Amino acid sequence: MRSVLAGVPLPSRSRLRSKARYLLAGACGLGLLAAAGCGSTGGAGSTVSTTVTIAAVPGVDDASVYLAQKDGLFAAEGLEHVQIKDYKNQGQVMSALTNSQADIAASDYGNVFWQEGQAAHPKPLLRILADGYDATSGVLEILTLPRSKTITSPLSLANPNVTVGLPNDDILQVPASVPTSLEAAAATNVLSDYLGSAADAVNWKSMSQPDEITALKQGKVQAILLSEPYIYQAESQLGAVEVLDACSGSTAGLPLLGYVAMNAWVRDNPSVVADFQAALAKAQTEAAVTGKVQGILPSTAGIGAQEADMITIGSYPTSTSIGSLNAVVRLMVGPPQMIPYDPNVGPMIVKPSS
Repeated sequence: MRSVLAGVPLPSRSRLRSKARYLLAGACGLGLLAAAGCGSTGGAGSTVSTTVTIAAVPGVDDASVYLAQKDGLFAAEGLEHVQIKDYKNQGQVMSALTNSQADIAASDYGNVFWQEGQAAHPKPLLRILADGYDATSGVLEILTLPRSKTITSPLSLANPNVTVGLPNDDILQVPASVPTSLEAAAATNVLSDYLGSAADAVNWKSMSQPDEITALKQGKVQAILLSEPYIYQAESQLGAVEVLDACSGSTAGLPLLGYVAMNAWVRDNPSVVADFQAALAKAQTEAAVTGKVQGILPSTAGIGAQEADMITIGSYPTSTSIGSLNAVVRLMVGPPQMIPYDPNVGPMIVKPSS
């Protein structure tokens, strides 16, 4: 675990993570399930004339799909008309998919398994085309102000007078007594190593990640849970220091985002699926090349080139692990229970060229 005590200033980020940004691994309705997708069938490798729409929230986690478009990898596989439609949050992404406004979604796994786990059913409702982004050390952290007298270690987060900011872009419709997102579940899981059952009583307050940084600065919250690029922004603007790495120990390497489609669309468009998987696999491999992701983030995620170069970037896998995805499900099924039904991950995965 990479956790350090708050109140002790960290070394400069350039020293602390000079190598971290190069650790890219080469390696509501459910009733619309039968709705037709936006794509069309075609022979494998042949040109698909109909537009294939991908719903995404531009960021670090789904940068490879933008890289695939920029470098012409979709067109090279025969998908000449791929449209990436940007949304503000993961709820909108999943809604676009289930309402046939998109064929494929770059979705946070919390939303994927929450949607899949609402009811028991004999066949998958959603299919996972590819794993898109996995955690590495430093991609999801709880931070506090430097030299904080309130937060001196992870144990301080159990104080009922302490409020911790929580990103609201992946919030699920779950009871207030359970973690409200995959990020919160991961952080709670690691906190339980320090706090035991008291980790479930941490006082979270959901807000946008930029607002979390402002709230920490103004003293409205005492700690904040952030992903990149907001971790770097909090560190550079406020001198914020790490209290806890939320993807460490049992949550190390946790899959965070994948590319999914409705089962009916996958059934009707096997060659489009195969072409998408082939193009994305090449993009995931390219993402391992130093500077490839950093070079595209200014135009997709709207961050500066220097900031893109300094942030910690996770892993863009080139294969999908059932075991790793089952770890996500176990984290969400509980206790406490975020989803009522344990999804069967194996049938959800679409194997390449299947």
